[in-house]
Amino acid sequence: MTDLDPQALARARARVVGAAAMPAEEPVPAGLLRVADRERAWALPAWPDGATPAVLEEYQIAPMPLDRPGPARRALAAALRCCWRRLDDSPWPGEAASLADVLEVHAAITRGDEELKRRWAIGDLRRLADTGWLLLDEKAGVVRSGPRTALWSEESLAPLRALLRRMPPPPAASPGEEG
Repeated sequence: MTDLDPQALARARARVVGAAAMPAEEPVPAGLLRVADRERAWALPAWPDGATPAVLEEYQIAPMPLDRPGPARRALAAALRCCWRRLDDSPWPGEAASLADVLEVHAAITRGDEELKRRWAIGDLRRLADTGWLLLDEKAGVVRSGPRTALWSEESLAPLRALLRRMPPPPAASPGEEG
């Protein structure tokens, strides 16, 4: 058996598993970016500048591998609206928001049967957490921005900030937190 290059193994793991948390002190292999909050770090693939969805598809690496991208984007927007309270700051690491608040904002921006919307939203939030866009603790009922949001460039944030400002505020938002 040959020895595997630990850096190649870490890159392969990040590609297959996505954004997996690791101890904050663990080194990050070359080709991966370290994104950390207070307790943990994540190793995320470093994409070349200008990598478009077409380039990522060519290499069979979906930027957001989800079955229902439209509804998933609405779930992500609802979560960001609740977790990214100070829109002039960076979305990462964001603030913890209650799952109930995220579901309420999601319900306000979608149409249809209330119970069905809730079930679909929870499924979308789980998939977003699986891919590193969100951190979801269902047991505690808490959602946070995921480590992938740390990789957004500053110039890409302006349209997102404008969209979030047009959305209904989270139920627990105070007037100074609405961006």
